Amino acid sequence: MTTAQRLRRVVFWALTGGALARLYVLGEERTWRVVAPIAATVTALTVTAWLLHLAWHELGHLVVARRMRFEVDRLSLGPLEWSADERRWRWGRPTLRGALATLPIGADDLRRRLKLVALGGPLASLLATAALALAWQHTGAPLTSALGVGWVTGVLVLVSAATPGRFREATAIAGNDVDQVLGGRAIVAYWTALAVVQGVRAGRRAAAVLEDIALEPLLPPSEAPPEPVTVLAAVAHLERGDPAAAKALLLAARPHAHEATLAWVSTDVLHQLGALLALHEGDPDGAATCLVEVRRTQTLPWYGDLLEACVAKASGDDELAARRLDGWLEHARATPRGRLACGGNEWILDALRPGWTLPMPASDGA
Repeated sequence: MTTAQRLRRVVFWALTGGALARLYVLGEERTWRVVAPIAATVTALTVTAWLLHLAWHELGHLVVARRMRFEVDRLSLGPLEWSADERRWRWGRPTLRGALATLPIGADDLRRRLKLVALGGPLASLLATAALALAWQHTGAPLTSALGVGWVTGVLVLVSAATPGRFREATAIAGNDVDQVLGGRAIVAYWTALAVVQGVRAGRRAAAVLEDIALEPLLPPSEAPPEPVTVLAAVAHLERGDPAAAKALLLAARPHAHEATLAWVSTDVLHQLGALLALHEGDPDGAATCLVEVRRTQTLPWYGDLLEACVAKASGDDELAARRLDGWLEHARATPRGRLACGGNEWILDALRPGWTLPMPASDGA
């Protein structure tokens, strides 16, 4: 948990404690027989209004996302969740959060498209809140009425949307509405990686998704931990026939790999580096050293098999390389979204076995 997230938690509990303290004072002054029903009614109205505002807010995102070529992967409204894979609603864990998980279709013009999708939710909330405020003012209803609670809750939803994503663990990497509107380097880089995920799931090569996309401006600073875009940029260099540039990029990222926010990034950085050394420099010993690190940190128990195949190929043991590659492909086929296992590794697979294919199970939906 970051300092910003701790600060948000402290502020939340401070406000909650203050509200409860004020409620206690009112209960003692005016008797609980009067205060308790009002408090219960306002609480029920607030929760209901919050969930309705969340639904309207996410609908705003959804409408713009469909127009801006974003694939909807998951929608959460409080305890209800809808998954694109399952195509049905189900009960999740109790929460008062709302989220729309999407994947960009293509990485072209991504900064502008992402900004418009991010604006869709707040704009919908702003219109709803303004309408409720005008209706409340026109009717002269008390603040504790449904209209009063509705517009106050709408303001809270807008404040929540405007809070930078680093204050929330769930949006620290992808960013929330305000982060995506600002379109910083790290945010656009992360969503570029998601565009590759969407493309690979749809059967495209990572290189095809990134064609004509300038990745250098999206790379993290040299002293910062690697990100998914670091691996994508290295793969792009390999696809363009520039292994020296790929090696330089990965070598620079390796000292900071253990600091990566996403565990698989550090695994894949070492993995790609080992494969590069094995296949291009004929250095099985150096690649084997990387293999030890991959086996120690890998996020999937079988992922090192592909690197072992590279080491064997560099050592001239084609039989062992074929066995290791067969094992890797077998596990990839058994993975629910096995196409993602080869996404970004197509260049390596081409070098190991030209003409390779990865049949996908019918239930994968890729």
